[in-house]
Amino acid sequence: MPSRAKCYRCMRPISVCYCHTLRLINNQWPVHILQHPHERKHAIGTAGIASLSLTHCHLHVGEQFDLGSMGVDLAQAVLLYPGKDAVLIDEFENDAPRQLIFLDSSWRKSYRILMESPVLQTLPTVSLDAGEVSRYRIRKSNYEKSLSTLEAIVYTLGCLEKNTKKYESLLDSMDWVIDKQISLMGEEVFKKNYGSDTAKNAPFTR
Repeated sequence: MPSRAKCYRCMRPISVCYCHTLRLINNQWPVHILQHPHERKHAIGTAGIASLSLTHCHLHVGEQFDLGSMGVDLAQAVLLYPGKDAVLIDEFENDAPRQLIFLDSSWRKSYRILMESPVLQTLPTVSLDAGEVSRYRIRKSNYEKSLSTLEAIVYTLGCLEKNTKKYESLLDSMDWVIDKQISLMGEEVFKKNYGSDTAKNAPFTR
């Protein structure tokens, strides 16, 4: 059976290509996304939206990472990860821009990446207190107040640049992708697997 034609920018089938929703934004704080290979296979992963929308964003795929060879300045990098020693992102609001490291995977695989890439354990860690329920309506998890990778990036950059509106177009792209996926699976299938779609802020945990 022939494969469906793909968009070679977003790598999704042409029928669900989201490139028309993207807006290029100049982020002051560089972003590096470390993505587990399994996450790359998800049709509705959010890291790709960030990498295509932000002028200073690098997407790396693997299970182990050598940050130095990836152009990361270890003296200036911070890891977004809710560890016991993590400080809230607000504490960096008045700093000069630093390189932000995000892990794009399930909680279990993110922890594995952290353990198998010792250099990550040397970085200062920061956590988020977004105070909002995720708009990612199409995955489940057991962790309350989790955000998708894209939402974490949007919230972090908005907080650090003190401009919460600047990055909203990225979430609009995510909404379009999710709405399209729900329309393709059908309302009944969606409700059966993810609950009712009573609000775009239905809980997403991951």
